[in-house]
Amino acid sequence: MKNYMTLLKKLLANKESLKVLNDIAGGLDTAALILDINGNVLADIGRGQTDPVSESGSFPVNIKGEQAGYVMGSQKAQVIVSILTYMLAAEYNKRDLIDEVFNRYKEINLFYDFTEKILVCDDIKDIALLTLSLVKNFIKADTISIMLKNEETNWIDVITASASAHAEETVKNSIMSFSGESIAEFVMFSGNAEIINDISLDGWTAPGGGKTGSMMCAPLKIKDKIIGAINIATENYTEFTSSDLKLFTTLSYNAGIFIENVRLYKDLKEIFISTVYTLAETIEMRDDYTGNHTKRVMEYSYAIGESLGIEKEGLEALRLSAILHDIGKIGVRDNVLLKPGKLTDEEFELMKKHPVFGEEILNRIKGLEHIIPGVKHHHERYDGRGYPDGLKEDEIELNAKIISVADTFDAMTSDRPYRKGLDPKTAADELIRCSGTQFDAKIVDAFIKAFPRIDMSKL
Repeated sequence: MKNYMTLLKKLLANKESLKVLNDIAGGLDTAALILDINGNVLADIGRGQTDPVSESGSFPVNIKGEQAGYVMGSQKAQVIVSILTYMLAAEYNKRDLIDEVFNRYKEINLFYDFTEKILVCDDIKDIALLTLSLVKNFIKADTISIMLKNEETNWIDVITASASAHAEETVKNSIMSFSGESIAEFVMFSGNAEIINDISLDGWTAPGGGKTGSMMCAPLKIKDKIIGAINIATENYTEFTSSDLKLFTTLSYNAGIFIENVRLYKDLKEIFISTVYTLAETIEMRDDYTGNHTKRVMEYSYAIGESLGIEKEGLEALRLSAILHDIGKIGVRDNVLLKPGKLTDEEFELMKKHPVFGEEILNRIKGLEHIIPGVKHHHERYDGRGYPDGLKEDEIELNAKIISVADTFDAMTSDRPYRKGLDPKTAADELIRCSGTQFDAKIVDAFIKAFPRIDMSKL
């Protein structure tokens, strides 16, 4: 109940909402008081009308079956109650939608953040080297091979790390088929670790090739699922013990979790990006004339970033910023966002608020703070005549400058109800013409260089 009362207070604190209610009261030639459930006056509307509050009744304002407040006035005030109830329901549904979006983002982001923190490496090659270094501290080993089942190819991917006599370490990749002759295959099938102290007597082959005297092999397990095997080998005969095997098995268990986390991390990043992208597309679907806008802006922005030499981590932030650059449009009314013709000055002022709405949304999502500047400032201009903050030149964050060029190019080349889109060459010439005023010239240059490499057939 308190939430609904708060919602009523916030609604009446909005000048536009209050003006609507005053106009309705004026049209009805009546006055009314709007009160919260404790009897506190929130608004006095229609003051000075011939139908005063004194000739009054009390009419509850309900939402979702609960009372948010009430209206005092004549019988005509029931019309105000109906309008107020409708406005409250619309505001409630809007906030409910935004809360749902927030909750989904939080769930994905919490999982994404957790996965990121438990990883030290993001490449299985690095894991192989790290594991080799760790093993050598406790067990004699010249090479270590990590073998992973490839469910798509039905082969085994082999990553082998070797240490030379000079303690230098190298990594190589290879693949092997299921021949039945490898100790790794046997271990993957049985799920049990094995010691082969003299490989020449046992008839097994060692993964990765090279001279091998002795080896130990243990399965890589995630619960009851075997995803591969890990093998350590020495060039010369070595007497591995049961204690060595126990230690190695413990290591392989942890390595399995570690490797699977790398796989999951990469998959999760794609799921996260895909979910964010789907959300952005869902918002975009409100407007029939902006189909695939998000995808195109993302691809254009990414191409610019690569042309500028931005590193992998920076490109990921740029991609997220580009995907979510218009998320604030969820807060723009449909009669403005979906208007088929040119916006009035007043409507354009409302539309200009969407970058700030985007900032407000992203501020509530832990882990996405770093992409806010790209979202909030993608309508700033290099000469300082943009919005919402009138930033200029180097005051504007790089990602925002990039998205500005990508967004504008797509807007110019897209058909709208009131005009046909420009061809790419004409739009590119317009970007060049506006370099140094609307756009940062080096961003435009990077886009012009990158554009021929963009596969437009997929956009």
